[in-house]
Amino acid sequence: MVEVFKYGDITLGVTPIEAGQGHTRSERERSAVETIVTRFFGKDTHIAHRDSGAPYLTGHEDISLSISHSRNYAAAAFSAERTVGVDIEQWREQLERIAPRVLSQAEMSVYTATPALLLRAWTLKEALYKAALTPGLDFRRDIKLPLSLTSAEATVKGRPFTITATPAIGDNTLTLVAAQR
Repeated sequence: MVEVFKYGDITLGVTPIEAGQGHTRSERERSAVETIVTRFFGKDTHIAHRDSGAPYLTGHEDISLSISHSRNYAAAAFSAERTVGVDIEQWREQLERIAPRVLSQAEMSVYTATPALLLRAWTLKEALYKAALTPGLDFRRDIKLPLSLTSAEATVKGRPFTITATPAIGDNTLTLVAAQR
């Protein structure tokens, strides 16, 4: 079952990744994402990838698509009006070790106070990277998170993005961002 969220011009679909006998983890993840795509676009639409690695929908190349999965959920965001980025993750201790490589000093002072804040920072960075459609970005230098937890704006190389939603999905944090109009 696909849970659907609407945020103006953006549609977000989230579905559990089903445990399956005889299927690899990547096959189960792909199947979950395909379930979301089929729900919105029908069986004849498939996910392909551009040379940059960014996904797109066959037959709907004008629609921005971002996909993500955690251990137990898959998410896909779509917009015909602006680029979107989505990331869904569960807490893992590895985030503490990599935080200094992806967060600036100022971001470290805001987002490392609790595991929940660090997880939010990670999903923000990942979602912003996807929405920026710019390979090779330096997470620490090029992607700037808000230093106020109530702000809904972040930047990538100076371009503004809106933090559209950060719902909790089970024990996961999901972040959805979109280019500002």
